[in-house]
Amino acid sequence: MTMENVLSVISFLGLGAIVGSFFTALWERNNNIAMQKQEFKETRYKCIILLMLGLVDFNKERPKLIANGRNFSSIHELKEELITEWNNMMLFASDEALIALNSFIRSPNINSYRDCVLTMRKDLYGGKLSKKVIVLNFD
Repeated sequence: MTMENVLSVISFLGLGAIVGSFFTALWERNNNIAMQKQEFKETRYKCIILLMLGLVDFNKERPKLIANGRNFSSIHELKEELITEWNNMMLFASDEALIALNSFIRSPNINSYRDCVLTMRKDLYGGKLSKKVIVLNFD
């Protein structure tokens, strides 16, 4: 093997390492961005679930809302907050999650709550969860 061939092989290996490092860094960056988006969406959905529970049974859930820094004096204020959350969800939520929360806001009850929670869960993690799994009785 001539010196020229050795230099070519070394150059080729060096270029390969540089290209490999570039793609690894790009993949890690994209992965970190995706994780941050997922964490943000999960945090927002947790907040929305608490607000939804408050709308299902305002008197029972109001102390929990206050404990979480959400001191609503009326159901109307709480509903307006959920409408604001719905508007913000347009930036990150699936169409199905937006439709489900809209349905809940229009008719806040345990069934629309369950439908919305299941839809948000699917948006976050994929997969299906039966309504039968969410059996907590609010009475």
